[in-house]
Amino acid sequence: MRLRIWLAFAVWIAAFSNPAQAEYPERVITLIVAVPPGGAGDLVARQFANRLSELLNQSVIIENRAGAAGTIAAALTTRAAPDGYTLLLSSIATHCTAPVVYKNITYDPSKDFSHIGLIATAPAMLSVNSALPIHSVADLVAYARSKPGELNFGSSGNGSGPQLWGEMFMAASGVKLTHVPYKGSAPAVVDLTAGRIQMMFDAAAAQISGLQTGQLRPLAVLSEERSIFFPDVPTMVEAGYPSVAGNLWYGLSGPAKLPPDVVARLEGALQKIAVMPEFQEALKQVGFISTPMSARAYSRFILDENDKYRKIAGAANISVE
Repeated sequence: MRLRIWLAFAVWIAAFSNPAQAEYPERVITLIVAVPPGGAGDLVARQFANRLSELLNQSVIIENRAGAAGTIAAALTTRAAPDGYTLLLSSIATHCTAPVVYKNITYDPSKDFSHIGLIATAPAMLSVNSALPIHSVADLVAYARSKPGELNFGSSGNGSGPQLWGEMFMAASGVKLTHVPYKGSAPAVVDLTAGRIQMMFDAAAAQISGLQTGQLRPLAVLSEERSIFFPDVPTMVEAGYPSVAGNLWYGLSGPAKLPPDVVARLEGALQKIAVMPEFQEALKQVGFISTPMSARAYSRFILDENDKYRKIAGAANISVE
């Protein structure tokens, strides 16, 4: 009798001392976004966060921490507790272009993060002001060779993806262009439509106003296949420059050493969200397509993207203080 009482007491003590661990998530999740409210990346994040909240039965709030090409948001994420309650909308800026051009970067894009999966991509596009007598990539190359350095291409800033795509094109074609950096894509597009600069490599969504009015002429997309948004525009592969390739993309990441069960839960949710028709349609409204990728594949993708852009930045001697 005494033995039974003692065993029951021991079980009670063990249960009291080691309560069952609550299933993730048990409180609000913060998704850090490296762009201001209202931009395409912010809209992708909000569409994703709304559906993630529904699947996890927990609130997911957006925290916009723009600045320094995404490095502020990324660095903030690395300092968060690795418990799954602070996540990052990772991107080509936070994990590929900024890490290879910023001299004083404070994080490693692979070692300091747990990558959960790719969410969406948008095709990059080469466009010119429609007043120019240029109707193809071949026309552009011939025109640029006859006027070395006279054609200006705008970008969203020094060390940005659009600048590196321009450098990529110059290396492949042998032409000489002049880079003009802006504080974001919007002012660059304004000057491009006004003819103050002549060309631009950027997301098609960023150039959509000028494309719709006819002030901009699309020459090629930098994706492997033609864009569903611009099916009549050839790829750089078709134009004869297969090495000129690039897309804007967004994924989901967290601090390093996230528990495997948390990564698995988030990865599973991401895969479910990616195939939701309403999510796919919402992405299309801002020029993106759902392109889900597993945690393992996304980690490998980031390494490959880093290698590609590091070579481009090194060859062009691009660095940002």
